[in-house]
Amino acid sequence: MMSTATIFDLHKLYQTYFNKTPYYVTPKGSEKPLTQDVGYSIQAQNPRKRGTIVKTKSQDQPLNKVGSYGQDIWFPITLRVDAKLTIDLDAVTVGVNLSKTIVRTSVSERKGTIKECFGVDDYKFNVKGFLIGSDRMFPEDQVVLLKQIFEETKPLELHGGYVELFLDKSCRVAMTALDFPEVEGKAVNIRPFTMSLETDYIEDWKGLIVNF
Repeated sequence: MMSTATIFDLHKLYQTYFNKTPYYVTPKGSEKPLTQDVGYSIQAQNPRKRGTIVKTKSQDQPLNKVGSYGQDIWFPITLRVDAKLTIDLDAVTVGVNLSKTIVRTSVSERKGTIKECFGVDDYKFNVKGFLIGSDRMFPEDQVVLLKQIFEETKPLELHGGYVELFLDKSCRVAMTALDFPEVEGKAVNIRPFTMSLETDYIEDWKGLIVNF
């Protein structure tokens, strides 16, 4: 009997839509080592059995989870407004950008400048990934839910063992951009997306009013 199963290579899809190569683990039984890019290899054998949950040392937060079909999923994230507006995103990568505001002062007859840290800017998270529908169906519910979370004015929380290393206890963020790029091909059940998030630490602006 001919199989009707369809297999999608998320690694190639990611490279197609985002023009970058994420971390890639070679299939079981392959003679090639674990690789991220050409010229980089990990020779040591992984001491952890498949399905082992690895946690951060500082916060005891899980960095991975076991998927519905028993596969290891690394660095998943969850966006939560409330019990209804919550979405788990597994097929994603997250980039974190940290920056400071530096005041530079020139000094007479000397090279360079004196640098003073004026403040630490909001941490920025760049999320790229896929919404994957079950049973080969278009992931309409996930698309609508992500759209509702973007439009929501209530506080938004970002959870995940990796990203929480850069967040305070509230895990509050603001979603500043959400993009669903154009898609070519017939993989109707896989929708790529990108989003931008920023930390949202300040809850009360009353104490920050400055009189000039």
